[in-house]
Amino acid sequence: MKKKTAAEWILAAAILVGVTHTLDARDGEAAMHKAVQLAIPLIEKSAATYVDKRECFSCHHQALTSMVLSRARLAGFKVVDDSISMQVRFTLEYFKDRMDRLPGGKGVPGGPYSAGYALTGLAEAGAPGNETTGALVKYLLKMQQKDGSWRIRTHRPPLEDSHFTATALAIRGLDKFGDAGKKDGPVKRALEWLEKTKAKSTEDHVFRTLGLHWGGSDKAVTEAAAALLKLQRKDHGWAQVPDMASDAYATGQALAVLRECGGLKTDSPQYLRGIQWLMDHQKPDGSWHVKTHSKPIQKFFESDFPHGRDQFISISATCWAGMALLP
Repeated sequence: MKKKTAAEWILAAAILVGVTHTLDARDGEAAMHKAVQLAIPLIEKSAATYVDKRECFSCHHQALTSMVLSRARLAGFKVVDDSISMQVRFTLEYFKDRMDRLPGGKGVPGGPYSAGYALTGLAEAGAPGNETTGALVKYLLKMQQKDGSWRIRTHRPPLEDSHFTATALAIRGLDKFGDAGKKDGPVKRALEWLEKTKAKSTEDHVFRTLGLHWGGSDKAVTEAAAALLKLQRKDHGWAQVPDMASDAYATGQALAVLRECGGLKTDSPQYLRGIQWLMDHQKPDGSWHVKTHSKPIQKFFESDFPHGRDQFISISATCWAGMALLP
């Protein structure tokens, strides 16, 4: 049997969800490509503006942008040469200034969550290990809890709200940049915590699945991915928490993670319908808009991403949606 192309699956998804317009195979493939390519310049511009206007590392403008842009480049999309290396330099310079405090468990305002996201972004960008990444690893080893987890310090949903996020990102950072003999024990304890701890929000489920996947706990990944898949709504999207509507942040990250860990086949109705949800909710400018629900902790500034005071969660959603739509 001849295998369907990605475009043919998008056509199948359009039929399955009963959309009023239909796409032939060529149009479907072009639409997916256009959705990603439209988003890339917005992400690049805002990430560059953040570096110009701010001095502190962020998950939304350094780590997530490095993740989606690096993956897009690997998939053959046009990415400005310096857009990824700029974020790598910014991240390393920020933490290099704090190297003397990191081994003692100090010097990271966002705690293990920020340190983990920094190392994950560097790993996705292909940055080699150095003294700064080594100091960040020592910080994470110092900050691991007795139960094996890493803890979030502030609760500003959905990005900065989950112990699962902090724990999964620490696993990723240790796996990429940690010394072979010293990381095994901490990662094992972290996996045990992930396996036995119940997830509540979609963010919990996403990073529980990712952490188990990054740590190589194959059997537990299958169970975690199935639990995440069950959260898909009747409208085919995902919501941050049960009493909220589906949005691009939760939908993008759920689809990207389920595909990465093998928890959802790309020819399945659930996957195709989720992709169609993202396609239907992208704005004409290439972004996805998500309304913020967290109180600001810093003075507002314009980062050249659409949606005003919702721009930080919206660029995060756009990064996740882009990763979900990449070939």
